[in-house]
Amino acid sequence: MFEVLLNKLFMFLFFVSLLNSIRHAYYFIQAIVSSTEEQQLKYVISKTSLILLGLSIGYILSVIFTGIKI
Repeated sequence: MFEVLLNKLFMFLFFVSLLNSIRHAYYFIQAIVSSTEEQQLKYVISKTSLILLGLSIGYILSVIFTGIKI
């Protein structure tokens, strides 16, 4: 029973990581598309958000290569 709950928690973390990465990719693409030659827009990200994005990408890559198993 504990393994089932832990696997569900890991699957939930995987989907939250995917949503976080997709959110940042959307804002990054939005900043690129809406910038013009006269007004260059930069994608600004805070340190805590950058750390969470790095952890999310790292978790997504580890799930892709190893899978979710206990």
